[in-house]
Amino acid sequence: MRALWTPALLALALLAGGCTTEAAKLHPEDNPYLSQGRIQFESSLAKYTVQIVRVDSERVGSGLLRIILTVRNTTKKNLWAEFRTTFLDERQHVLEQTNWEPIELNARTVTEYTCTSMSTRAADYQVIIRKPAKTSFDKP
Repeated sequence: MRALWTPALLALALLAGGCTTEAAKLHPEDNPYLSQGRIQFESSLAKYTVQIVRVDSERVGSGLLRIILTVRNTTKKNLWAEFRTTFLDERQHVLEQTNWEPIELNARTVTEYTCTSMSTRAADYQVIIRKPAKTSFDKP
């Protein structure tokens, strides 16, 4: 019977020891969303196939922030890229964020990506570009 109690007590001691909390260390940054720039590539390989040609931002309608991003596919083939925009308020906190939007980039041409905020409080933005892991767009 003693052989049965020893593993049970050991398991109980391990579980009880793992239930403590630890304070998180703070790593302050002035502007974490824009520290790497307003336009970012999720992977370092994407910058070799997609070039940023032009970025425009403007206020439209009743003060909504619209961004227009012109990108060039530098490859010989059409490819898909996904874009996600995060709009920030005046204190650089997330105000709204889009889902990943797939955009087809035609071979060796420019394509425009446009996104408009839903709030007049949008003061800045961040766009992340990634190549999708796998798509079913080419399948019948």
